[in-house]
Amino acid sequence: MVIGYSQAHRASWLAVAGVAAALLAAGCGSSSSGDATSATVDSSLGTHKARLVVVGDIVCAPLGPVGDRCHQASTYALAAKIKPDHVLVLGDTQYPNGALRLFRRSYAATWGKLRSITFPVPGNHEYKTGGATGYFDYFGAAAGHRKQGWHASTIGGWRVIGLNSQCGEVGGCGTGSAQATWLKGELANHATNCTLAIWHFPRFSSGPHRNHPSMSVLWSELEKSKADVVFSGHDHEYERLAAMTNDGKLSDSGIPSFVVGTGGVERYPTFKAGHGSLAHNRGYGVLQLDLYTRGYRWAYVQTDGKVADSGQAACR
Repeated sequence: MVIGYSQAHRASWLAVAGVAAALLAAGCGSSSSGDATSATVDSSLGTHKARLVVVGDIVCAPLGPVGDRCHQASTYALAAKIKPDHVLVLGDTQYPNGALRLFRRSYAATWGKLRSITFPVPGNHEYKTGGATGYFDYFGAAAGHRKQGWHASTIGGWRVIGLNSQCGEVGGCGTGSAQATWLKGELANHATNCTLAIWHFPRFSSGPHRNHPSMSVLWSELEKSKADVVFSGHDHEYERLAAMTNDGKLSDSGIPSFVVGTGGVERYPTFKAGHGSLAHNRGYGVLQLDLYTRGYRWAYVQTDGKVADSGQAACR
């Protein structure tokens, strides 16, 4: 079943959370066939500006699949078929570590073909190579300053912010940290833009790695600035979560978020929906994200072409 959501008339995420919880309890919400490009889009979202692909936890060192691991070729083929304007990668782009030779051997053979349109953030596996040097060397200027890893760009009129959740590697993520100070200024300078943010460790997740309070200060800055949506990886599954405030309360004043750790490296064997979880899927796939002048539409597409979850939301 597709569990969708529309904010065309400012519908509450809280109401959707209740409906989705009932559906999930009934065993629905994990898979459905459909076309990610054919669904009717509410006219209140405005004009279509850009199509993105969003995913993390992607490439293993072998070039081909080994059992249920290393399915990056399938997810890349799906992404290429979608024909995105840009690709947002959510960290752990290359396993088991971020050595440049692995990026050149494995990542380059599939997802590297989209490198020229990729907006990346680092994950913990990139830093298994000291200073994530291979990651920064491979992605170059697109990855931001190699001592920071945070950066921003305007895509389709939206401000897209990439943050570095490997806080211990960059001087922390707390109040007064260089990253938090930069983010506050970045948000102030682009207050009129619709805004999305990406990083690797999810602030909220039902997956085995659970929530990451280390991202609390950065989440709070985004929340105060009415950022529209956050995307993370790390847990190897797809999950959509209701709008939540930094303290985990379900609220329209909070930020909705997605975990998209389904790029191909491996899948986690079980899933138990937690607080705020609206939809989930364990199949390999990517999130198609279409940006409009006043909102966005998402569709989680599995490598078999089925759309497992879709919906749309207005900018806040």
